[in-house]
Amino acid sequence: MKLRAKIILTAASLALSCALLAGCGSSSSNTASSAASSEDASSVPGSTVLSQASSITLGEDNSTDALNAPFETLLDANPISNQFEIAAMNIEYDFNLPADDVVSYKGVKSNDNGDAGLVLVIEAADGKAQDVAEALQAYQQDQVAFYGNYAEFAQAQDNVENAVIAFKDNTVVMVIASNECTADLDSAVDSALAE
Repeated sequence: MKLRAKIILTAASLALSCALLAGCGSSSSNTASSAASSEDASSVPGSTVLSQASSITLGEDNSTDALNAPFETLLDANPISNQFEIAAMNIEYDFNLPADDVVSYKGVKSNDNGDAGLVLVIEAADGKAQDVAEALQAYQQDQVAFYGNYAEFAQAQDNVENAVIAFKDNTVVMVIASNECTADLDSAVDSALAE
């Protein structure tokens, strides 16, 4: 435990040192280097598909304007309590989706214990919608197994088992009912994919 704490403290001090050093220098050189680095960002290996898709208008949550309508439709049908915004790290590590398969996404999940509520809309890369849907099904099965370990989370487990995963063209959606949801999520998904 002490070693873990030392590693965390070392990483934190390194990050702080880098932040302090980043503030040094003249503003004109910073402007020039920022412009140069933004021009070269799409050519750096390992950069995400999102940074390479310069023609797409991305929001702060890595979504395109095209994802907003289906996302709002699903969120209206399935209100999520104590929302936790799904980030790039979640897309890669929780949902096991390679960056090359995802052009953009927008999603939230419940941050309440025992509530598996989730709304996720993904714009898949061309030809990758089926792969993304299959990865989401694997995530669903992992969540069913997780909630199955806790008798007090039976409602959440049932909600995950009945998750709706569907896609049309390159738009893939996954919806897990929150504990408070009373809407027909199949109809909501049909409406969202029709937009």
